[in-house]
Amino acid sequence: MAQNQLRYNRETKAIIRKVATKYGLEKLLKIVENENSLLFEKDVYICLHNIIEAVLSRVDPLSALKEAKNIYNTPIFLVNQKENKYIAKKVPDLDKAVMDLEVFNNCFDLNPYAIVNTLLACIEAQVTGFELYTLYEKGTYHLQNFIKESLTNNSRWDESTLVTEKPVLIIPIGAAGCGKSTFYKELSNVVNISCDNIRYLLFKSFGPCFSPWESCLSWWTVNQLTDKYLRGGYSVFYNGVNTDLEYRSPVTMENPDPLYAGMPYNIKLVYFEPPAKLDEKELKELKSINLWANPIQDMDFSSFSPNVIKIMELIKDNFQRTLARTKDIAEGKKKQDPFDVLYSVPAAIVKLFVEQSFDKPAGDNVIIVPRKDIKDLDERAAFYRSYAEKVQKG
Repeated sequence: MAQNQLRYNRETKAIIRKVATKYGLEKLLKIVENENSLLFEKDVYICLHNIIEAVLSRVDPLSALKEAKNIYNTPIFLVNQKENKYIAKKVPDLDKAVMDLEVFNNCFDLNPYAIVNTLLACIEAQVTGFELYTLYEKGTYHLQNFIKESLTNNSRWDESTLVTEKPVLIIPIGAAGCGKSTFYKELSNVVNISCDNIRYLLFKSFGPCFSPWESCLSWWTVNQLTDKYLRGGYSVFYNGVNTDLEYRSPVTMENPDPLYAGMPYNIKLVYFEPPAKLDEKELKELKSINLWANPIQDMDFSSFSPNVIKIMELIKDNFQRTLARTKDIAEGKKKQDPFDVLYSVPAAIVKLFVEQSFDKPAGDNVIIVPRKDIKDLDERAAFYRSYAEKVQKG
């Protein structure tokens, strides 16, 4: 959505300009003054703008907030579409949101994107009735318990070397089933900051529902915790799918746009190769398969090309395995692991992540983990351990 198509665009930019002026943020000011800035094309700006439009342009702003949508045309404050349920408890005080940024002023040392995202989180927290600092404290308590549990039960952890002068932010890139979890188990003294775990911790009473407001507050909490622990000398495993280049660029700066520049972290990207290499024709074939319209468990793969069959079998196996495990948890046959939360993700979403995973990152800070089907558990662990050591040594 181009910025010149947005009503109340002047007011939205004025809020960002107020933040930049109040806190002396010259980089942010340059971004908002640039009519061609990438910011105006991003979901973070579209959400911010549509919330501000609802507040300013309607007689009943609380009702209007239910109509505010993100860049994907999804209602920001939706909770349950079938039940027509929303969470819009309060009309936000925009000036208060600007003032609240002082509490989370660590974002000023990051990049302009992080600042705007924190502003959005402050506003969405007001609308939904959550306190950002409470979310942050819950996340901190969760990670402290994780660290305690790891030091007690994980032989690869050592309290004497837990905090270092040069911590590493390790960002795995790969779809479900690629080996990320096995790889993480071979890391030593690395805090697992998982959006799945944090989202479940904070919003399990909502399902979680995976709506835009919930994703914004979940990822904001993840990013705050990541910054906190890195600044404290802890290495961090930034645990999400991270397959989309633009999705991860606000942290990795792979897109060199000034909107993303300035992250002060020692970042290592760990790319897990897909189970098969697809040429352009095969990737197009994979993308043409519609799993929203055709349930994967009912599909016949025989008409697909051999490499695409490999990918589809991986997706089906991951989907069915996760579905069975989450069903057992829901029925009380198994307990949810608070440090390794499982969700049942639609097969179509899993396929989207797989498609994105063919976009291999480049750069000196990228470590490629080749795809290998190793049946022996000890041999498999040793294989991933060799790459874990490579990441932590360099």
